Amino acid sequence: MKYFVIIFTLLFVFYSCTEDEVILTPELNSTQASQDNLIAESIFNDVLRIVEYGISNNKKGNQYPKFTMLNNDTSNIDTLLINFGNTNYLYNNKLRKGIINVTFSGNYRDSLSVITTTFDNFYINNKLIQGEMIVTNNGKNNSQNLFYNIDVNNASINTENGIINWQSNRIRELIAGGETYLDYSDDIYRITGISTGNAANGNDFSVEIIDPLHMDLSCLAYCVITSGSSKISPDSYPTRTIYYGDSTCNCNIDVVTDEETYPLVIEY
Repeated sequence: MKYFVIIFTLLFVFYSCTEDEVILTPELNSTQASQDNLIAESIFNDVLRIVEYGISNNKKGNQYPKFTMLNNDTSNIDTLLINFGNTNYLYNNKLRKGIINVTFSGNYRDSLSVITTTFDNFYINNKLIQGEMIVTNNGKNNSQNLFYNIDVNNASINTENGIINWQSNRIRELIAGGETYLDYSDDIYRITGISTGNAANGNDFSVEIIDPLHMDLSCLAYCVITSGSSKISPDSYPTRTIYYGDSTCNCNIDVVTDEETYPLVIEY
């Protein structure tokens, strides 16, 4: 009887531990980090496009966005306020409100110009956007293409599911469209780099572009990244790969982990 009690106790402890381990194991097929990285990436690509347009075409008009240029002196840092008003305004297929603050030492296409963007109570599709984006024009590379450092620092995106925190360091190379200075619709970029973040569920992740992303600005009304892939590594989860698009303007993404494919659609 004594030995039976000991054996029963050991079996109880073993199965209890096994059950606890199963409960604590995360869902390995979760795509939360992938989705949140795509949201952040899409938002800051979108903001940069507005900033680029605003610096070059800050014409006054009756509708939003309203452009206010301060200290308009080409010899030093200037300031541009891009104001979408206090209530939601539909612009380029997204609801927007609040102000984008821009300081810049030159136009987006000017070699060595530095453009810094921050936000004042700014929302996209009811998501509060905060943080800083610094764009540095490095001039031309060995292929005679303009290339830029795009650094996003201490970004946060307040969504209905929680807050996404995001940092990004990327290089964008203008590989087509550079000859048509004021026509952005034919611009195509090649993007490399890394990013890190904390997903809306509180889990950290890191991202590395492993096949350069191609950004096609003719797809501006939809999803501008048309091809490429990134490796994303969420804490406590297997590494997975994000495959972008199929060279069209659709927003379809495949996330592949452990030979399983999970289709996603980027919010735009």
